[in-house]
Amino acid sequence: MHKKIPLLLLLSTSLIISADHHAMKGDQSKKETKKIEMEKRGMWKPEDCKKISQTSGAYLYFSGEAFKKRSAHEKDGNKALADEAFTEARALAELAANFAKNFEAYCKR
Repeated sequence: MHKKIPLLLLLSTSLIISADHHAMKGDQSKKETKKIEMEKRGMWKPEDCKKISQTSGAYLYFSGEAFKKRSAHEKDGNKALADEAFTEARALAELAANFAKNFEAYCKR
């Protein structure tokens, strides 16, 4: 039994020495480490996340504006234009929701 221990140590040492070099945490900056971790988890870059968030907000804003148009057309008694504006508001709100879901899935940490 005791004769096998030096043999195991010799074999394991040779395996460690021949292993490829892997960067240690100290070899990379914290920013690079965080970037690599984000990529492994499928996270998007912060600048892309900002664009997604801004786009979602823009669609939501325009949805609100379309809904205001709907209300104005409804007051004027123009049902066809009110329905058209409502359809536009709904479509824009759905786009905003889709962008928000993407942000939540790929940008939240």
